[in-house]
Order: sequence, then C-alpha cells, then structure tokens
Amino acid sequence: MTLMAEIAPESLIPRATGPVARIYLIPPRDDSPTAVLKVYPQPLDRRTFNAVEVEQAKLAGLRVAGSMLLADGVEELPDGRTGVRMEFCPQSLVELAGGRGLPIGDVVVLGQILGSVLAEAHESALVHGGVTPSNVLERPNGQPVLADFGLALRLRFPRDLTAAAAYTAPEVLRDGELSEEADVYGLGAVLYLALTGQSPFPGRTGETPDDVVLRVLREPAPEVSGRDVPPALTALLRRMLAKDPGTRPDAAAVVREFETLLHGTTDAANELDFDDFRDELAAGRSVPVATASASAKAKPKAGQRKWPRKELLFGIAAAVALVVVVPIVLRPGNENPVPRQPTVPVLPQATPAPQATDAPLIQLEPPQDKGTTVVLKWSFSKPLTYAVFVAEQGGKAPRSTYRGSGTTLTVQVSPGLKYCFEVQGTDGREVFYSTPRSIRGATCKS
Repeated sequence: MTLMAEIAPESLIPRATGPVARIYLIPPRDDSPTAVLKVYPQPLDRRTFNAVEVEQAKLAGLRVAGSMLLADGVEELPDGRTGVRMEFCPQSLVELAGGRGLPIGDVVVLGQILGSVLAEAHESALVHGGVTPSNVLERPNGQPVLADFGLALRLRFPRDLTAAAAYTAPEVLRDGELSEEADVYGLGAVLYLALTGQSPFPGRTGETPDDVVLRVLREPAPEVSGRDVPPALTALLRRMLAKDPGTRPDAAAVVREFETLLHGTTDAANELDFDDFRDELAAGRSVPVATASASAKAKPKAGQRKWPRKELLFGIAAAVALVVVVPIVLRPGNENPVPRQPTVPVLPQATPAPQATDAPLIQLEPPQDKGTTVVLKWSFSKPLTYAVFVAEQGGKAPRSTYRGSGTTLTVQVSPGLKYCFEVQGTDGREVFYSTPRSIRGATCKS
C-alpha cells in the first residue's frame, strides 16, 4: 500500500457516489490518461489488503482478464481512507440501455462476453459478488468490461442490498450468500435490462425498497417477448432468474447457449439466424402489462436513436461473432503441430463468402515473444473492427479476444508451448483475414 502524496485530495474530481464508496477522477498528468479512484470510507486492515492482492493477481492471470476492469493499485489517501485506482471507463450499461433497451444482437454478444468472464472466474473459484448494470462498463475503445470483481472488499465494506434488489438473487437478499449461482442470476438481470430498458422488478409508484425485495423473493421475473427475441433467449433468461439457485445453469452452460445464438446454429426446437432478428428496441418487446413500465411500452420518439445493427453494443461490430479458428493439434508421438480445418464464420448481417485470393490481407507483424506474453501488431488500409484468435498447443479450444478498432494486443502465453495467431476484421459488409503467424515453431493453417 502506498501513500498518495503525489495526488492532492483537493485535485480529485467527484464523479459518483455508490452504496459504500465514492468515485473520483484523477486528472491526467504528463502522458498518463485520466484514471478513476474508488475511495472507501476507512483504511484496509492487513488481512483484507492481502486478500485483495491475491484476488487481483488471480483475476489478472485469467484468459478473460481483458474483459475485466482490474485494479491498477490499492492506495492510502493522506487522510487514511483507502482508494482503488482503476482505468477510466466513460459509460455504464445503465446509461447505454436504461429506458430503451438495445438491439437483440448486442444483447446476445454482451451475454457471451460477460458469461465467458464469469465462467472462467468460477472455474478458478473466484466469485464476482455484485453483477449489476453499474458494473458493466464501456472502455473508451468501445470494449465492454465487467468491473468491481471480487469478495474481499465486499466483505470488508458491506453494502445495502436493497439498493440493487432488482438485480440481486433471492438467496443473497435472504441470507447474504454470495455465490457462483448468484452471479448467474445477476447476469440474467443485467441482460434483462439490456433487452427491455428496465430491471426485472422495476419500482412501482408508492413502493418502498422493501416492497421490491418482497417481489424479488416471491414473484417470477416477467418474461420478455417480441418478434426479434428468440424463444431460446427467453427460456435462458427464465432459467438464469430462477428463484432456486440449484435450477440455474452454470456460467459455462450460459456461454454455450449464447454461442449457439451467436453462431446461428440449429437445435431441436428452433433454427436461429441473425438475419431473422429485427433491430427492435424495448418498445418493440413486451412484458406483462401489470409489471411493464411506461418507458418500456412507449414508441420511440422522433429522432430517438434506433441503435442500427452496424453499431453493435459498445461499438462491437460483427467480428465478435466470427468463429474461424486456427487450432493446433499434436499427433501422438509427434512434436510438430498439425493444423485442423477451421469452422466457417457466420456474421450477424450475412453469411460471408470466403475471402477472394486477391482480397487485401490484414498485415499481422511477426509476434514479439516475451516469454509469458506475446505482443501482436497489425494494420489495414481502412478502419475495421477486429478480433484476435489464439490457438495453444494442447489447448482444448482456441480463444478469441475482441479488440475493437485497436491494432495491438498483448496476449498471455505459457512458456514452452507453441502458439498460432490470426487477426480477423470486418467493416460490417466483408470479413478480412491476416495470414496466421506462429511462435516457437508452431505450424499454422487458416
């Protein structure tokens, strides 16, 4: 823990006040960007400080760490209060979706990204403990991230659960039990807001916070319907918001279902394709009248943004949904990786034809292998939205990372293993590819 002698408390710019902490902006100095300081009312004891350090280190080691907002430092202010320094993210899902909802494709993409974060964290026995729309943030480059991850600070500074009761699992409201199942419930409630523009249990006129708590404990969340809402998504949210935590799907199962929606595959009940999704807002979707708010049923006013598909959530374009991979498979007794054929990409707007042999390539530079990380840099002749695909020797499945409009990425790797990398990008109409690049002698094939 370091004393913030270099930052005068009076220079901090108030940003917001949360249930237990206050948010300040740290003005940029020299070449440093604007940062955020989340200030808690009291100093941390040594046990909590150590627990925060352990949590953050584990989170930083996850493959999905790029989709989390991690602490850059835990520091002590001159007056003894504790401040957690973080990257500044200008907007949350509350501002982006509240009162109007988002296009269906955006909601599905967001569910896949946040579900993946929770799935890998849960696999490492890490619980978020407070998945709410206020903790789903937008980076300046348009990437969504899940903030405020971990239990150490939640246990040290308990919050008033009634303040976010509409997004809190019933068992948490009853006995304070923070668990993986409660994280899944919170994600379901967050996606409900993204779909409808309101929480599953919006406040009613004359209602107290305790009244909302009682409804969360007793009433099922009203189902969402609409011509652009796949029945599979309605059913998934119903299970995620189940009162009994034992009947909710785990985060890994949630990810699989969102990937099915993203990839437009066929199941026994329904064939889903993004070509069938209409870019409706909350006004085009419905919940039972008894619980629907006026804002969710009103028609958009003239000039209100319709969130067209080419402007997917937080600026995510179709590249997020690409599923082309460059896996590395080792034959028994052979150290040389043997490439396996990739799956076919499916874009939300259209099914793209294979890239013509004379189509321009994304120029991916030779990867810079630094032992535990690899630095990737690439370029193209016009702006694109990018996704980076990484295949690891012996890995069960390649992984993809959304990069937005950025053209660099640092990837965590394991020393001694071989890797292949490929960059894909889209302008909303065509998909462009890089030639796969390898490190440590891997053989790659696109």
